[in-house]
Amino acid sequence: MGSLVGDAEGIPNRRMLLQWLGGAATAAILPGCASWPLPPGLCVADGRGNIIDVHCHLFNASDVSVEGFVRYVVLGEHREEVFPELKAARAGGIVDALVVLLVLILSASAITAKREAANLRRRQPMEKPEDLDNRQTEAVADALLTLDQSQRAPNKVVQSIAGDQADYPALLDQIYAEAGLMTAKARAEPLSKAQAVGVARNLKGKGSKIARFIDFARLLLGSREAIAREYIRVFADRRCVQMITPSFLDMHGWLGKAPISSIAEQVDVMDALQVTIARSSDVHMHSMVGFDPRRSAEDRNVLKLVKHAINDCGFVGVKLYPPMGFQPIENGELKVPEEPKGASGKHIERALMELYDWCAAEDVPIIAHAENSLGSLCGYGHRASPEWWRKVLANPKYTRLRINLAHFGGFDEALDIGDNAPQGLRCEKDKYSGAVWEDIIGETIRNDGREFLFADLGYLSELTIPDSQEEERPEIRRRLEAFRIAYDPDVRHLMYGTDWTMIAKELDNNNYLANLDAQLRLAGFTPDQLQNIYWRNAVRYLGLGRGEKTRGRLQRYCAKRQLPDAWLMAFDAV
Repeated sequence: MGSLVGDAEGIPNRRMLLQWLGGAATAAILPGCASWPLPPGLCVADGRGNIIDVHCHLFNASDVSVEGFVRYVVLGEHREEVFPELKAARAGGIVDALVVLLVLILSASAITAKREAANLRRRQPMEKPEDLDNRQTEAVADALLTLDQSQRAPNKVVQSIAGDQADYPALLDQIYAEAGLMTAKARAEPLSKAQAVGVARNLKGKGSKIARFIDFARLLLGSREAIAREYIRVFADRRCVQMITPSFLDMHGWLGKAPISSIAEQVDVMDALQVTIARSSDVHMHSMVGFDPRRSAEDRNVLKLVKHAINDCGFVGVKLYPPMGFQPIENGELKVPEEPKGASGKHIERALMELYDWCAAEDVPIIAHAENSLGSLCGYGHRASPEWWRKVLANPKYTRLRINLAHFGGFDEALDIGDNAPQGLRCEKDKYSGAVWEDIIGETIRNDGREFLFADLGYLSELTIPDSQEEERPEIRRRLEAFRIAYDPDVRHLMYGTDWTMIAKELDNNNYLANLDAQLRLAGFTPDQLQNIYWRNAVRYLGLGRGEKTRGRLQRYCAKRQLPDAWLMAFDAV
């Protein structure tokens, strides 16, 4: 992917960007991508490979609760770090204004899951790139006009999002400076539509501080197919990626208003998209369905839909986001924020146990966000701790439950303590503390003998992104090597993931695989161990081997959708 960053100054670290949930990048909004060198040994002689990306996303704006998504996920806990050079109060005002801007852009028309599913099944072509670009630019321009008018006269819609704390003049000054088009005299006058369009066009692809957020918002106005096509262009253009398992979000039970596209409609569109991608590329896409135990506690159809996605729609697993507000286990006494029909901790616990029972019986893998980030309320990031999963796996019913704990390898708890603690935290509970999460995972694997506990290397920007946390890189490599030696000497528990669309905001993200490979080799991983990371471990995690249940479900799905299934034979030897 082409760089979204103009220079190295102010490049945020992974902890910040995990809060931001950066977007993917379509050809309509980003500069061209340079082809990237493949590490030796990743592809066989004919150019085909077995790489499996177990951690990516393909959702658009109609699939999320826009305001909650922007406020708690896109910006998250480290809001003031967007402008570290400013005092907290002023930075907070600019970020409040940025919340409004992103909400306004993302609230523009994005293709719904229902409509896109119908288009895909009719084999209608995607929106033309120039039409998408014009629509995205119009949405940005309209949002800029609304902000400009809001600094001159009250706007009830805008005030309902940010209240009276937003600093619109400061945000607009930053935007105009980045666009390089507006003079000080012009900025003093009301913004015209033509000026707004000019600013919107000039910001596209700049990769500067605010422009990268605007690019992210532009992206999510496009179709899921466009995002998938861009993934293939960036990460699979050499035919090395055999399979991706995109997951989508089920967060609105914690973030507020339900998305325009329901979870059922999102399952349907991903089913249709899987077929389209399989028929038109060398990549096989099989999704992970989101599951919110709070919604499931209130609506028995939530788990029913998960089973439908796995059994009938070619999905291969379930995605959980504990930092939204629940723990993987021991929720009985958990206090849940009061909302209409709010489920108690006991109800959430029962819903999770029902999910685990079914996943254990049917060998359905689970991927869980396992980074101290994306908390919907203060301190909720700690609810993603692997210590909770260690307790889950200690239950005799769940010892062989297939779990992937996402976002492994940053060693945040070891590196972000004391004077190095992240700034701008909402409260003391958000600070990193206690045992290093990677060590908890390693001890659970080694001491408890958990063969089916895995972790993925998605969004490991400290190792893969130039100039990002450069001083930490040798220490992280040392800790990865120590983890391998102490806990996983045969490297049977780490997996490759990009965390697309998030990684698209990062400098040089198009070289993610090559950079990751180089750093892992420096950390002492052998070529054979790297093959385990790139695909063999994912085969065991997903259950793709001959005679396994996921393999059987995919064979039946391919037969039902009239797709070839010979590609699954590549996994027979694992």
